[in-house]
Parts: sequence; structure tokens; C-alpha cells
Amino acid sequence: MLAGTILFFLLLRFQGKLETANSPLGIVSLEMAHNANTIRDINTSWEDEGMTKQAKANVWIDFFFIPFYTMLFYTLCGSISIRMQGFPAKLGVLLAFGSLVAGLFDMAENGLMLFSLAGHYNNFTAILTTIFSTAKFFFLIIALIYVFALGLRIILLRLIGKSYHVQV
Repeated sequence: MLAGTILFFLLLRFQGKLETANSPLGIVSLEMAHNANTIRDINTSWEDEGMTKQAKANVWIDFFFIPFYTMLFYTLCGSISIRMQGFPAKLGVLLAFGSLVAGLFDMAENGLMLFSLAGHYNNFTAILTTIFSTAKFFFLIIALIYVFALGLRIILLRLIGKSYHVQV
């Protein structure tokens, strides 16, 4: 899972060089385009630069990335949660399932972006895409913080030979 996540992350990053004046964050600019005018401007700049096919390919590749990162975060959060007690354990379970929900949000977001790239968009679909994208990033950022904070604690305590169960 980790190798696949890293592979697809790098592939998306290097294949998805979609930065223009209207899309300074590349594909993320389209994910966060909260109105039809912004989508139109992004689409126009990508068409002018000959990047529309590349943008569509980037979205399709992301569909293959989703199972890898969702299962990675699901496994990491779940694995940490069983080594915890109390609130940290419950939070880990919630974040494990939140990772799966993030994957579902990413699929919905990708579908909406493909419609946008095909010229089928309006303010409602733009807002919906932004909501799915923001929720996805929220779940993943919280899971990442959980994994780093408590995962590092488990590793350090294991190295010094102490029990790593945490109860709050």
C-alpha cells in the first residue's frame, strides 16, 4: 500500500504539471474552483496551453490512486488505534473509516471534475466539487496528523522498551 501510494502520488505530481496563471495549484485549482467562472477560466487556460487531455488523464489516474491511499490510511489509523485506549483508540477507528469516506469523496470529486473538463458545469457543480474536495482533504489531514503524532509516539516508546498504550 505504501509503495503504491508513493508511486501514484509521484506519477500524479509529475504527470499533472497543470500550473497556469488561472490554475496556480494545478489540478487542485480545479478541485477548489467554487464557481462556474473559475472553472471556465481554468478550462480556457488549459485548452490554450494544450493541457486538457493531460488534465483528464490526471483525473483518471487519480481513480487508481484512491484505493492505495485510502487503504494505507485505513490500515495505519486502525493499527495505531488498537494500540491505544480511550479517546485515542476511538479517534483512530473514526479516522480509519474517515479515510474510506475520503476515498468516496475523492471519487465523487473526480466525476464532477471530468464533467467540468467536458464543459458540463455550473455554480452548483462547482460548489459541490469544492465541498467534496475540502471534506476529503480535511479527513486526510486529520488522519495524517494522527498517524504522525501517535505513530511516532508508539515507535519511540517501543525503542525505549516502554508500554505504548495511551489512555485519556
